[in-house]
Amino acid sequence: MKICELRKHNSLKFYHEGLDLTWWTKLAFLFFYIATLFLFACGDSFDRKTKNSALPLVKISPIDGKEMVLVSAGEFFMGTSKIDDEKINLKIGAVKPLFLDQHPIRKIFLDSYYIDKYEVTNEEYKQFLNSSSYDELPGHWDNGTYAEGAGRYPVTHVTWREALTYALWAQKTLPTEAQWEKAARGVDGRVYPWGDVYEKGKSNMDIDGARGLVEVGTYPDDISPYKVYDLGGNVMEWTMDWYLAYPGSTYKNPRYGKMLKVLRGNAFQKAGHYFLEAYRYSFSRTEADPNDYFENVGFRCVTLVAFPSKFSSE
Repeated sequence: MKICELRKHNSLKFYHEGLDLTWWTKLAFLFFYIATLFLFACGDSFDRKTKNSALPLVKISPIDGKEMVLVSAGEFFMGTSKIDDEKINLKIGAVKPLFLDQHPIRKIFLDSYYIDKYEVTNEEYKQFLNSSSYDELPGHWDNGTYAEGAGRYPVTHVTWREALTYALWAQKTLPTEAQWEKAARGVDGRVYPWGDVYEKGKSNMDIDGARGLVEVGTYPDDISPYKVYDLGGNVMEWTMDWYLAYPGSTYKNPRYGKMLKVLRGNAFQKAGHYFLEAYRYSFSRTEADPNDYFENVGFRCVTLVAFPSKFSSE
């Protein structure tokens, strides 16, 4: 004997073959049906919040000993809707229009992950080389090591592949663009790690900073909502992603494809157009040949949070 069944558009059809259902009974069934749908819809969200609350905010990576901070699961705004109406790119001789490869702004959900609190340093990269017997050194090191006093500087002059090799050795990976941007901007859509207002001296950014590398954490105000440092400046950072159009973008760029990797963040500059406001934002993208290395490009790593299934047996 059927009492009710689902129909198209999730409407309910009631049967009362030999069963006298009062309107109160029908309402009770309807209430039970709606409550069940609600619990199923909310269950995953509640479970995720419970898992996030149980995770430590900071952990130490067991391989490279780096401090990592938690970026909790949830949504954030990625990209921008800004437009360069004044065509500033043409005034500075830049071919690529400003902002268009960062369109459209969209809301994205990411699972929980940990990200290095600071960029990988020279001394940490040296530890990796000693432990792994990897034999490709940063391009500016002499006699197999970094310059005296530079141990706490971000390691630079490393290619994308060399950065990824370090990450895999440390049982991590490079961040995706989305992971990097969420760590920098938080969930409120801010345009700098510290907020929405640019202030000279908050970061080792373009020509407003030291105009050269400094030790990680030297600028304490260059800190994101998740307590990640130096996402605003010091060095740009390699990400996992190829330079591709964002979903929903109408901007066509011949440089899109699986040839160039995306760099995120700004860095110290001695000259050039990277000191313009458009390149300071945390949603800004820079593309580079993964086989090249640069004096102001480094990296940091991430690791995903792996939750055991709640249905798995011990």
